[in-house]
Amino acid sequence: MEQELLERILAELAKGSYQDEVKRARQTFFELLKDMREDDPSYERLTGCFLNWYIFDRPMDCGRGTPLQIFAAGEDLSSEERVLLASMSGNIHSLFEVLRIEDTSVNLRDLFSTETIKVTERRSLAGLDPGDILEARLLPISDKLVFSSGAFILHPRPARRLIRQAIERCRRDGSPSRIELIRRLQSLSFRYTDRFNQRIPVEKVYAEIVPTTG
Repeated sequence: MEQELLERILAELAKGSYQDEVKRARQTFFELLKDMREDDPSYERLTGCFLNWYIFDRPMDCGRGTPLQIFAAGEDLSSEERVLLASMSGNIHSLFEVLRIEDTSVNLRDLFSTETIKVTERRSLAGLDPGDILEARLLPISDKLVFSSGAFILHPRPARRLIRQAIERCRRDGSPSRIELIRRLQSLSFRYTDRFNQRIPVEKVYAEIVPTTG
């Protein structure tokens, strides 16, 4: 049901009255990805990240909250749908380390809060292994956490040390912010995969997130 509700929100945002605002939001989100094209391999994946951000995080220009909050306040909802939307508003968007993969769940560590989290996942997560670092959004559904289908980026394994260093700096100094660091890493994932076609050492690409000292 959660996916159906998200699709209803997206359908509402597709109406003409929201087109200008969606365009502005898209320009903001893709500021670091201006050269991304529709035929790039990462296009669909990063568009999914944008839609998740727009629904869950970006306040609408009207000042009444995010699209999720505004939709949840509408009258054309069942009591079950209202409860589900209220629960989804407590989603967790972060960078996670994979700790253990089981038949119907994945154990993750939130690299910002260091909290260990169990995520229910019935699909086979091909290519995911313990030690991997991924960006994901987790939705509270009933008494479980599940992956949001639109926000999932698996970062290259050789970049793990640099990502951890950047997160430690973020936690220590408060700069860059969590969302800014996640955004930068989205851009670097795109550069490494799409623009450099994995032909440049990943450490060289991701080194951008760790400032050098003179």
